[in-house]
Amino acid sequence: MSMISSWAAELRCPVPARLCPHADVVQEWLVDWADRIIGPLDAAARNRLAKGGVARYAGRLYPDASEADLRVLAALFTWFFLLDDACDATRRPRPGEVAALCDGVLRLLRSTPPLAGSPPRSTPPLAGSPPRSGQPVPAPAPGRPSSAAGPVTRTGPPSAAQPRPAQHPPAVPGARSPNQPAPRLTTPPQSRAANQPAPRSEAFDGPLRRMLADAWRTPHQRMSTDWRDRFVDAVAHHLSGVVTEASNKASGRLPGVAEYIPLRRATSAAYVSYALIEFATGRPVPDAIYHHPAVREIASTANDLLSWFNDLLSLDRDTATSGGHNLVLAVAREERIPVEAAVEAVVRRWQRSMRRFVELRDAVPSFGPALDGPLRHYLDGLGNSVRGTMDWSMESARYRDALPANRPTGPAGQAEPHRRPDRPPNGIGARAEPTS
Repeated sequence: MSMISSWAAELRCPVPARLCPHADVVQEWLVDWADRIIGPLDAAARNRLAKGGVARYAGRLYPDASEADLRVLAALFTWFFLLDDACDATRRPRPGEVAALCDGVLRLLRSTPPLAGSPPRSTPPLAGSPPRSGQPVPAPAPGRPSSAAGPVTRTGPPSAAQPRPAQHPPAVPGARSPNQPAPRLTTPPQSRAANQPAPRSEAFDGPLRRMLADAWRTPHQRMSTDWRDRFVDAVAHHLSGVVTEASNKASGRLPGVAEYIPLRRATSAAYVSYALIEFATGRPVPDAIYHHPAVREIASTANDLLSWFNDLLSLDRDTATSGGHNLVLAVAREERIPVEAAVEAVVRRWQRSMRRFVELRDAVPSFGPALDGPLRHYLDGLGNSVRGTMDWSMESARYRDALPANRPTGPAGQAEPHRRPDRPPNGIGARAEPTS
């Protein structure tokens, strides 16, 4: 819409822009990988996947990843975009089908190797897979990154006091699911029996299944059981939001601002991308740190920043297809103001949250020399998720084609690829004890 140039110039992100040096090489690899794994892509689909620049998105969020790890991350991001397009492309989705699809995703992630639907064990993961027969599969459609592992861009802050249910019941078509995502992202030890495979769901099959099975194999084999539990819980939390939104859209439910914000944290998939910070850096963050209130608040604030930026950028599309699930639309309804005024209100809300994000990062306490290093990497990753989402959104064809001709080059000035901030958060140095 015509007001994009004005509001984008007002959203200033102080986090330095970074880009993994392997991003462009991995982007070229990604198109060939998708062609091998999910079937022959037609020329238009290959072109759209190339222009989407998903590997550059992953490269902005994980600038220190190795080339091999960036391949895994870009493959997972591409899968989340395709899943988002499958679940979010129509005004009136079928919640039962969306729920069955999401249930099949979780069953695959909870299974043990060999993963059902994956290439044979002799095939190297994410490389060299033999061509698969099948019909051409389209690449992700232009629109908002509602999920991306990240943030392709929706999850709520975990709560140590309220463990989430072991399983989410599937949504019933037409029923109103509560607009509250799972309150905790890491399953408590007593509930981890739920992270066991269940009988295969035929609702999740075909190209999407093959892609996820191949992309998930390396993290599944390399990472610890605790990390896998945390990652699967984050995906479950995201998918619970996807099902809730589908149910809302089918029944015509329009969430208010207080309901929408935690739901948007779920559908953004930002917490999924946060779990992948540890995969990219090789620096695990203990649950006690991950769930510390100070760290949790930084994570939720970062989630809001990238989600609300995305809502502003994709307002036109959301007006047509989201069933009112956009912060600008929720503010306009609740405050009974024109959409243009709601855009200004959301911009002001975003600016306040950015100031809060900087304050929280600067005040983060120290947890001791052994933990401050991994914590610093994690907090850097949260900042990269915000700046990387903003920069990539302005350069990717997934959004760029919808922008006016006089669009700005970026929301925060020129990018500074490969730069790594040397200064740790100011607050590290004051002792604090992690919560359990």
